[in-house]
Amino acid sequence: MDTTAKITHSSRWFAFTCLLLLILLPFYLIHHWVLPPEAWLDGMPFGFGRDRLDGWPPSLNKQIMGIVITFVPGYFIALVLNNLRKLFGIYAEGVFFSTTIIHLYNKIASASLWFVIAWILAQTAMSIAMSYGTDWVYMTLTFTHTHATALFAALVLRFIAWIMQVALKLEKENQSFV
Repeated sequence: MDTTAKITHSSRWFAFTCLLLLILLPFYLIHHWVLPPEAWLDGMPFGFGRDRLDGWPPSLNKQIMGIVITFVPGYFIALVLNNLRKLFGIYAEGVFFSTTIIHLYNKIASASLWFVIAWILAQTAMSIAMSYGTDWVYMTLTFTHTHATALFAALVLRFIAWIMQVALKLEKENQSFV
């Protein structure tokens, strides 16, 4: 199997995996709010942690607020997964460099940046929502090494997308001289 065949074969697998993750994402985000903590696959998504579980499960209103808040950064993950699925679908067709690919890289980079922002803001909103109606309503605003790593990765994606855009422009200019 030559390199191109390996890339196209692997790309089909990655496109399918992204589709599967995209389908499972809503169930993953909701399961924290509708199942008891013992049945969770892991801790709360996006670093909401298990530190607020003393009154679990929360009231129905808080569960609904939690689901809505959790879905905000989840939306940007869905955008990333969907655009990755499209990107790998194009790679699976044997196309490795095009305007569409660069456009998808830009979308992935933008959604990744917005994910980090939404993640930080959702953590703040979650602290308010879960403490609302108690003796002490509090707000937390955090920026951890995990946020920094995700932000760095998103900025690297943005930079790569920009380089690819410039490369495509140069390729088109070179084609016009030939």
